[in-house]
Amino acid sequence: MELKNKILEIIKIAEAKHLNDPTISNEMDLLTQLMLIDVNNTIEVLEKLDIENILWLNSDFEELSYKFQSKEFIECLEKLKDKYPNKMSSEIQNAIEAYYGD
Repeated sequence: MELKNKILEIIKIAEAKHLNDPTISNEMDLLTQLMLIDVNNTIEVLEKLDIENILWLNSDFEELSYKFQSKEFIECLEKLKDKYPNKMSSEIQNAIEAYYGD
């Protein structure tokens, strides 16, 4: 699973930086670009990552949902919401609204 390995590598780089390091946005942008390549690969990766890694990605859920317009992606996010009920609820709700919006 090449995408998963790339994502984990980028997260590791971001984790090594100070939280307020302005260059961390470079890694976040790269993560977004990688996930936008293919919805099916992104879903597969999200299903296999642990919560700590998913939390690095959840700020992108709304944008991904809007651009993918994929029911399968929304279903994946809903499964994550059920699996981790006290995490990411607002990010997932925003992603659902981006899919069903307008």
